[in-house]
Amino acid sequence: MKCTLELFATLREKYGKKRVEVEFNGDLHAFFEAASKILGPEFLEDVYSGGKNFRKDRLITVNGRNLKDMKEEPKLKDGDLIAVFPPIAGG
Repeated sequence: MKCTLELFATLREKYGKKRVEVEFNGDLHAFFEAASKILGPEFLEDVYSGGKNFRKDRLITVNGRNLKDMKEEPKLKDGDLIAVFPPIAGG
């Protein structure tokens, strides 16, 4: 299946891409593994805090819904949009 990864702010600058089409088989973790093959292995450090635990300082959405608000990991479908936002600072 194929889904789209969208990066924001410093992550967009770091990887030099706004959107990436990711082809993978499986769940959200398989999606991020496949994305790291495109962006580089350090991308996994920008998503995970160790093992398969998502970083608490990241906002990850699936089709606009915050992963932290979901009771269980979403089942991805072809064409879904997964967005990753770094910590937001400002004042």
